Amino acid sequence: MSDQDDEPTALNAAIAAQIHAARLRGAYSIETLSALAQVDPEAIVRLENGAPIADVGARDRVMDVLGLHPDGHRYRNTDR
Repeated sequence: MSDQDDEPTALNAAIAAQIHAARLRGAYSIETLSALAQVDPEAIVRLENGAPIADVGARDRVMDVLGLHPDGHRYRNTDR
């Protein structure tokens, strides 16, 4: 795995911005959001930084708690 694999794609960056903005609007701390979504706090940090995460279900739970929807598109890291 190279350093390039951890760079955010345009889709990752867009989702990261949505998640971060929604977390701030809802006044959730990272710890509170991670507890509500039943994910590790590091998953929240990675999502907000646009980094790919292995557990797409975790991303979906975070988005669900925040009232966000992936617009029918499944998030995939398409960097090669």
